[in-house]
Amino acid sequence: MQTKFIFYFHDNKLQFVKKNEIKTYIFSYKALLYGNIIQIAEFIKEFKAFIKKEKIGFWFAPVIKFIYSPPFYEASKELFLMAFNSVGINKVEFVCEYEFYPNKKNATYLNIFDTYLIKSIYTNKGFKSWVYPFNLFKDKKELINVSCRSKDEAYLLFGSNSNILDFVDILKKKNYESVHYYNNYKTYLIEKCMKVNL
Repeated sequence: MQTKFIFYFHDNKLQFVKKNEIKTYIFSYKALLYGNIIQIAEFIKEFKAFIKKEKIGFWFAPVIKFIYSPPFYEASKELFLMAFNSVGINKVEFVCEYEFYPNKKNATYLNIFDTYLIKSIYTNKGFKSWVYPFNLFKDKKELINVSCRSKDEAYLLFGSNSNILDFVDILKKKNYESVHYYNNYKTYLIEKCMKVNL
């Protein structure tokens, strides 16, 4: 069965695909934070409002492809399933965002959101990730100093943060030679998922 909807939760937002259009819905911080449910009752209430606003019906029980960011624990998965089930969504395919990363050797992937950054590297044991909430750092430079120590690796930047180019500039000014970002950085992962989904 073909997937009809793609959901990607981050910050207090849901980036989703409806009829091949990428849209964003904003939740309150008491419902969703860092892409995770904070209060299940509040999230369900707001999720039902989202379903109604977007006129999303589930009479034919489509499969929802849910892109998740690391770390994603079993408890988080269960909370999302509970919320989805409350509106009649019973078929959910969970896929880690790693699946859509470009295959590059010696690369550090920086998925930069509005309130946090996820740094991922590939090791011989698979991907390893670290989360850096912005509120722990004085500014972007301090965040980069702590999270990006090796100048020998290629840095690939994407994410919903509209200031990605600021991060690119900081890395380049610190003489990081291999720094890349995608023109569609805000929608890069979800667009990759859409291509796989066709």
